[in-house]
Amino acid sequence: MLPSPTPGPHTPKDAPAIRVRLWRVATAAVAVASVVAYARDTPSALWLALVPLAYTVPIFVWLDRLEPEPLAMRWNAFLWGAGMSVLVASFVNEVFAAAFGLVAAAVISAPIVEELMKVRGISYAAKREQIDSPLDGAVYAGYVGLGFAAVENVIYFSSAVSEDALGLTFVVRGLLSPLAHPYFCVWAGLAVGRAVAADRSRPLALLRGLLVGIPLHASWNLAASVPALAFLLLGHVAVFFVLVRRLRRLRRDEIAMIRRRLNRLSFAYNLSPVELETYGDVKATKRFRRALSRAERRAFDARRASITKLAARLADD
Repeated sequence: MLPSPTPGPHTPKDAPAIRVRLWRVATAAVAVASVVAYARDTPSALWLALVPLAYTVPIFVWLDRLEPEPLAMRWNAFLWGAGMSVLVASFVNEVFAAAFGLVAAAVISAPIVEELMKVRGISYAAKREQIDSPLDGAVYAGYVGLGFAAVENVIYFSSAVSEDALGLTFVVRGLLSPLAHPYFCVWAGLAVGRAVAADRSRPLALLRGLLVGIPLHASWNLAASVPALAFLLLGHVAVFFVLVRRLRRLRRDEIAMIRRRLNRLSFAYNLSPVELETYGDVKATKRFRRALSRAERRAFDARRASITKLAARLADD
């Protein structure tokens, strides 16, 4: 069944305004202020923590290019990871480490509390009806994980400066594993996206995702904490490449799905032949946007996002 056409011939009915939540900004500010205070004698740690974002954020922009999520929602996900998730996880991990030791905290409390906190950012996006597919869930998981990693890296880089090991630490965390936190929680995002698409239980989907993400996180930390178990990282490399292939396949399938469903929206929303060709083709979209002014691009992007999101929510015949 098609969504109801709107009084205007050109644009779908406006959705409720989506804004960046101020309390998320506030909690992220508290988390950032805390790590800034921790790294006050090593300011280079602050700047180095931002470097991985330059080449990790574009990955999720690319994944999200066909049906782009609202910018405010992406910021909400990032700020949740950088704010409340970090604050709660840091407190619990400190308490656990004081009681049972650093290795126990890294292998037991950190995987559990960090993944439980991060998936709440994914759950919020689903609650706001912004997740329509597994790929959407992966995108929100990515932004949550990148926010968490950016703040956490300040602490690691600052400690590395004090221990004269900054170079090695940056290579390991900034170059070899900048996607570790998104990798741990993307399974929950994929599971929630599948549940939404199939109209199944989201809490159960989150649980299934956590049952993958938590053990992966725990084994990663175990390999990093116990040198004799470093070989476990080879397994993570294999799983990561499997995940990359899966995400690329999901992206191809989503492009094909959008193109397949656009014709069903053409009458209700008066789509022109150019729009039908452009909205379902990332390369055609880039070519078309080049000829537009900045104001025209904003209008084009808003309409394209609305139409492709509607197409994603249709059921195939």
